[in-house]
Amino acid sequence: MYFIDIVFSLLLFAAGYVSVCCYLNGEKIHKLKFNSLKMTKHRLLYLIVGTVTVAVLVACLNIVYTIDLLPRLSLITLILLILPVSAIDMKLQKIPNLFLLVGLIVRAVYLVLMYIQDVSNAWLITKDSLIGAAIIGVFFLFLLVVFKNSIGMGDVKLFALMGLYQGLWGAINSVFFSLVVSFFVSIILLITKKKGRKDTISFGPSIYLGTLIAMCMAGM
Repeated sequence: MYFIDIVFSLLLFAAGYVSVCCYLNGEKIHKLKFNSLKMTKHRLLYLIVGTVTVAVLVACLNIVYTIDLLPRLSLITLILLILPVSAIDMKLQKIPNLFLLVGLIVRAVYLVLMYIQDVSNAWLITKDSLIGAAIIGVFFLFLLVVFKNSIGMGDVKLFALMGLYQGLWGAINSVFFSLVVSFFVSIILLITKKKGRKDTISFGPSIYLGTLIAMCMAGM
């Protein structure tokens, strides 16, 4: 199991790294040049964070919790999707729809495989996923409408996608820890005067770290 998870995680991590480089450079993947992947300080940090993420997540989902293969790979996929999304959000303050669409398609594939494996269990997972996506998505859409500029539409879509992957309670855990992380990040940025009260702060990195914490603490 370790081997499958590690190889799968590293492949997703590599794909995410290449995708981030392409997106930030404005290049198509099939036209990507080798020089576009050259190492920089920020890319080195991304690789370090990603490597630690893979190690922590694989160890946690295999040692601390007993989770079946498909649900486990699904959680790994989600966090390694949020990682490149958060990197782009931190740089451009934008969450690309393309990444979210890929995440949606991959989640649908996982559900199909679960139906092939066990129809009754897959239906329960599907129902929980749809409920989670609907409730979490509607809640943050409400916040977007009522409290303008509090979050972006990309954040709303990402939270809904998390509900689809994690189900209602898994997404609630991730949302809670994401908000906690965001609160402390905001305080630190204000104290260090790197951001002012009227400045916008990218929510993506907080969502990434909050979701990783939630998965390690709850296994969902």
